[in-house]
Amino acid sequence: MNNRQALSAFALAASVPLLFSPTAFAIEPLEEIVEQKYEVDANATLSVANADGSIRVYAANAPEIRIQAIKKSYTQERLQGIVVDVKATRNSVAITTSFPPRKNALADRSGTVDYIVVVPQTVRITDLSLTNGELLVDGLRGGSARAHLVNGWLGGHNCFADLTLAVETGRLDLAYDWWEYYKFSVKASNTRGNVRAILPSDASLSLNATALEGRVANGFEEKKAGSGDVIHSVATVIGTDAGAAISLEAGRGNIRIDKTY
Repeated sequence: MNNRQALSAFALAASVPLLFSPTAFAIEPLEEIVEQKYEVDANATLSVANADGSIRVYAANAPEIRIQAIKKSYTQERLQGIVVDVKATRNSVAITTSFPPRKNALADRSGTVDYIVVVPQTVRITDLSLTNGELLVDGLRGGSARAHLVNGWLGGHNCFADLTLAVETGRLDLAYDWWEYYKFSVKASNTRGNVRAILPSDASLSLNATALEGRVANGFEEKKAGSGDVIHSVATVIGTDAGAAISLEAGRGNIRIDKTY
């Protein structure tokens, strides 16, 4: 992603919810946008902790970390009570999110924060932590990322970098639109839910996939499994220069590996 594309990431991500906006009769949430920018070293560390909403991290060729936090709530009191705290140096940026306590189960439970963070391609993401919502890491090259999601959707897109992705309940997607010959490893696991990997036909990697209570469908397998066959594990090498290693695991769910072209 170049600088111009990175600048458009904010606008693109912000516009997506408009496609699925509620009807005119629904109550619109209140909204507040916080934007910050920090110059950092190319291998700086980043961590983001959030409870409800989303975290989307996009890599760009620029020595800075840009943060957009979109706070939403149905009452002004709760909106003001949501705190986005950023501690930043040239070597490290840490973002934490605090939500006001709920008085009781029937009280106003609204309140989300959607993060859009643009980072250097070689950033080291030590922890992305989200309880409920959507989490995405996009475009890392030579960096690394660790991400943990309790409930929702987690995606890794075009990341030629070391990734450790974990979902407790929900869906996990790993996708590459093209292939670049970096040496990296990906470990992606889903405790309760499906895992899908989308890889180009010219990818080169060692692949391990295990579905403990489900099945594995491998689009790179020349010999297709019969309708009665249930494959729980796959260990294979794809391509001729397998510098990358991808490991997929599903506890209670299936794994699907698709070839794009």
